[in-house]
Amino acid sequence: MKKSIRLSLSLRQEPFFRGMSEATLGGVKDYLYHREYEPRQIVYFPDDSCDHVYWVREGRVKITRVHGDGRELTFRHLLPGDIFGEECLVGRGKRNAYAEAMEASILCLMRADDFRRVARDQGEISLALARCLCRRAVEVENVLAETVFKSVRNRVAAGLLRLYRRAPRNEDTLRITHQEIASLIGSTRETTTAVLHGLREEGIVEVANRRLRVLDPVALEHAAGSSR
Repeated sequence: MKKSIRLSLSLRQEPFFRGMSEATLGGVKDYLYHREYEPRQIVYFPDDSCDHVYWVREGRVKITRVHGDGRELTFRHLLPGDIFGEECLVGRGKRNAYAEAMEASILCLMRADDFRRVARDQGEISLALARCLCRRAVEVENVLAETVFKSVRNRVAAGLLRLYRRAPRNEDTLRITHQEIASLIGSTRETTTAVLHGLREEGIVEVANRRLRVLDPVALEHAAGSSR
């Protein structure tokens, strides 16, 4: 069951709003509230109204689209600080994907009408939103290039590397299943599992009980074909 919490959590600790002026924070705080979600709880369904924008405060959320034949494509795994649901800005009336809490999560919410207003009137909000969308566009381009030019092994390693780099500091364990990894990179579970077994045998990762531990980040980067 959804549990709403008024803004008792500090807005300054929300990564999206961090560093903004008191004037900007004062202009948006009354529009925001927090809501708790249980693991595997749906945040919104396809065809739900685009009536809220969300930020991940704690936990993880995934965005998934399901084809008519049952196939799934997971677009993003969202971590603390990530924004989603902002398609309301382009006038879309209905959702076209699922948003699902992958673990116990706290989300920050703002009604779509209020978000459109503050995005128009508050320059710091508009700039922060533009930065988020630019970063997402770059990541989408990178994933598309990997799909065209790289092997499944490269793509699995690159996907894990992105998640690892975005995880909280000093956290080398990712809570993720083989199917979730396969959905992120556009492969099958069977092929992804075979690649993960290979990475495990090479001592690059450790896989057990829906958790994946990165043992050798440098070797994982090499497996991804990354030059960073």
